[in-house]
Amino acid sequence: MTRTPTFPTALTAPAVLTAGGLALSACGPYPVDASDQHDDVPTGAAPVFGEVREEAFETSLAAESVTVEGEIEAGEADVDELFGEIDEGESGQLEITGDLDGTASQMSFSAGESSFTQVVVDGEEYFAGDEFAQLLAAELNDDDEDEEEADSVSSDDVAEIIDDAWVQFPDAESVYSAQDVLTTWQEELADGEYDELEAEEDIRDGEDVWIYTEDDLSIVVAAGDEPLILEISDGANTYAFDEWNESEAPEAPEDVITIDEILEEAGGAESVETGEEIDDPEITDAVAEGGE
Repeated sequence: MTRTPTFPTALTAPAVLTAGGLALSACGPYPVDASDQHDDVPTGAAPVFGEVREEAFETSLAAESVTVEGEIEAGEADVDELFGEIDEGESGQLEITGDLDGTASQMSFSAGESSFTQVVVDGEEYFAGDEFAQLLAAELNDDDEDEEEADSVSSDDVAEIIDDAWVQFPDAESVYSAQDVLTTWQEELADGEYDELEAEEDIRDGEDVWIYTEDDLSIVVAAGDEPLILEISDGANTYAFDEWNESEAPEAPEDVITIDEILEEAGGAESVETGEEIDDPEITDAVAEGGE
C-alpha cells in the first residue's frame, strides 16, 4: 500500500521545490529496538484504531509546530522527475522543521548526490544557493537538445553568480508542510478500513504508545487523553513526528539573491518582475520557469 503525499508541482525544475515537494531514518525518532522494550508496558483496554483515529489527527493538526523526519521513494513524490539521475525506486531523506502549517519552516530533501534545502518565512521562500545551482544546471542540461552545448552549462557557472547567497522566491503559494503530510494521511485513513485494528501497547523513548499494524501499514500513536501521531509507515515510506510544539522555526536568511538578479547577471531571458527582455535565454529560461 502506497500512501505517500505527492509534492505540489505548481512550479517546474528547481521551483518544484517551492512545494517542497520528500536525513531521516526509516525508523524515525521512535525506532523499534530491543533496548526500547520494557516489561512494564501499560496495561488495560487500549482503544482500537477507530476509537482514537479522529482525535489523534485533530490533536496533531492543532499543534503549533513539529519536526517531521521521513524516508520516501523518489518516484512516490515525483522527485525522480526533479533529479534526473535518481531512479524512481531510490529512497530519499526528508526533514521538515518549524511551524506545522509551513508559515515559518525549513524543509530539506536528499537522495543520492542531490539535495535541496528550502526555508519559508512570512510568505517568502529561499533555497540554499549551492544546491539551487546544481539543480538549475541539471535542468539546463536536460532541456538542451544539443548534447555538446549542454556540456558547456555547469553548476559552477550558476554557483559563481549565486555565491553563498540564498535564492529568494517571493510570494510562496504552495509550501510542502507537516500539515500536508498529516492531512493527506487523515484523508487516506478516513474511510474506516483500519478502524478495527487492535493496539499493541509499548513504551518508546519513555513514552506510552499504541501501535496499530496490518500488512505494511504501521501507525504509532502517543497513548493518553490527548493522543498524537508519532509515526506512520506503509513499508516503503515512513514519516516520524517529534518535538511537538517545540520544533524551532527558521529565521529569514540575511544574504539573499533574487531570481531577477540571477537573470541579469547571467544575461538572458525575461525578467520575472519587470517582463523586460534580455539577450540569451539558454540559462535564464530555466530560472524564469522557477519564478513563475
